[in-house]
Amino acid sequence: MIGKISIFAADIDGTLVDKGKAMHEETRKALIRLHEDGVRIGVATGRPLDHRTVEKSMEWNLPFAFDFAIGMNGGDLWTKETDVYEHFFLLKKELTREILTFLAPLDINAIVYEKGYDQVCALRMDDFMQSSIARNHSNVIIGDIERLSRYDTGKIEVRYRPEIEEEVMAVVNAHRSDAWDAVRTFRGTVEFMDPRVNKGWALREYARRQNIPMEETIAFGDMENDIPLLQAAGWGVCLSDGSDACRAAADALTDVPVAEGGVGRYLQDYCFR
Repeated sequence: MIGKISIFAADIDGTLVDKGKAMHEETRKALIRLHEDGVRIGVATGRPLDHRTVEKSMEWNLPFAFDFAIGMNGGDLWTKETDVYEHFFLLKKELTREILTFLAPLDINAIVYEKGYDQVCALRMDDFMQSSIARNHSNVIIGDIERLSRYDTGKIEVRYRPEIEEEVMAVVNAHRSDAWDAVRTFRGTVEFMDPRVNKGWALREYARRQNIPMEETIAFGDMENDIPLLQAAGWGVCLSDGSDACRAAADALTDVPVAEGGVGRYLQDYCFR
């Protein structure tokens, strides 16, 4: 169990909130208490970083701004002190073309974020893209593989029907390369990134800048892309309804799922006492 907490970091969807839902009151109250205790609070998400993510604190009715935000699974970092969106280890456009080419025979949609949610490029319009437009007010451009491969990118987000996941992952595994990494982030989603990118690296970078030892960090997550975050932190906690791989990698599990305020109740029961 962690002793002193100086930094709190958590994934968003499936961890702090159910995707597209409001924050549970128990989690909200626990974050407020952490802030009152002087803990630096931030989110660590697969989303591209822009004002939409940084301003989630207002959407969740938190009476403070985040101290930091990690995006693109660790490829983006924003801090309150600098108010600058930094981007690290972009996936080269040639690799984007290569990955999308071997995935082309599959029934998938691929998405790249060229300017956060302000300019998103996808292979096709589908229900997920329509939902993203509604939630994030995204500006979506539909294009082919060449269009999606125009720029270096933080990640390629690949969406597919969950029932074909075994087929998709078989193709991914058959083309494995040291030049990129592929991580499942939701059921029916795999994301391709530079292998140096992960949420744990970004958390370490933020802690280094703050001169805070990693032993004083606590992190929460629920899926495979959160595993480096939980392993980097002094204490890593997986939601009780998280993936099997994430549960196995964590130091502890919450007693209840995200929908019942898993993060907040864990903090109240095991940290504040």
